[in-house]
Amino acid sequence: MIFPNFINSLIGGIFGYLIIWSIIFFYKKFRKKEGMGLGDAKLLAAIGFWFGWFSIPIIIFTSSIVALLIVLPSLVNKTRKMSSQIPFGPYIIIGCLVYISLINLEILKLI
Repeated sequence: MIFPNFINSLIGGIFGYLIIWSIIFFYKKFRKKEGMGLGDAKLLAAIGFWFGWFSIPIIIFTSSIVALLIVLPSLVNKTRKMSSQIPFGPYIIIGCLVYISLINLEILKLI
């Protein structure tokens, strides 16, 4: 089952938005500058509405690992600074595609 029922979908949209929103809120509170845009929150909310709340942790974990693997070499080579802006939206989409692939391969048949 790739598409959830209405309640799981609603919870997923709210959960996806609130996770990114809370990261934005706390980062701004402690660092006194913006760290992310709300576009990432809206994207994760749409994915949460589409696939349900149980997809959100998997997608965030996968997208964070992929972003780390892609950006880490440029940080080590000092071609990019730690304060450089990195768009996270493409990595969220990659995480979503990995999630869809796993569902289609029936690896995540926990639903």
